[in-house]
Amino acid sequence: EQPEGIKIAGVFIAAIIITSLVSRVWRTTELRVGKVELDESAKAFIEEASRGTIRIITNRCDRGDANEYQMKEKEKREDNHIPAEEPIIFFEVTPSDASEFSGILRIRGEKVDGYRVLRTESPAVPNAIAAFLLYLRNKTGKLPHVYFGWSEGNPLSYLLKYIAFGEGDTAPVTHEVLRQAEKNPEKRPTVHVGG
Repeated sequence: EQPEGIKIAGVFIAAIIITSLVSRVWRTTELRVGKVELDESAKAFIEEASRGTIRIITNRCDRGDANEYQMKEKEKREDNHIPAEEPIIFFEVTPSDASEFSGILRIRGEKVDGYRVLRTESPAVPNAIAAFLLYLRNKTGKLPHVYFGWSEGNPLSYLLKYIAFGEGDTAPVTHEVLRQAEKNPEKRPTVHVGG
């Protein structure tokens, strides 16, 4: 029996796991999207919205029907005092493979009973939202506003969920990604959390 060999192997395994976790935590708030691409519908939605204040409402797609968007719009307009005449765009990010850390964010625009919805997939939801907001700012010259709701639950468990799976309490992580990507608060997209 060689217990020293088992101990050495255990130390190496522990070092690999710890290094991997530290690396993952370190990269959680990095802006990891290399490029944003919009289809023609998405471009049209953005062009129309850029005539005024650009207001993006984040949504985790449930049914994807008109009732879902009607309820979400009502909630966000009331919680954040968004005037009824101000146009909004919904933005939905479906989590994809969490092991991928960079790439192209492909956004497609769809109309659902008159509601403008932008949809994409990304391994990290907050990173995708932040990248999209910075793209909007750079493309339109305007600071977009994004609207979130508060998540119910333990913030620590949401942080761990984000580190492990790329989703969790999206609003504060999106804000932190934006803060690190854009040091000047006056040039940073505005994050609203209500509800």
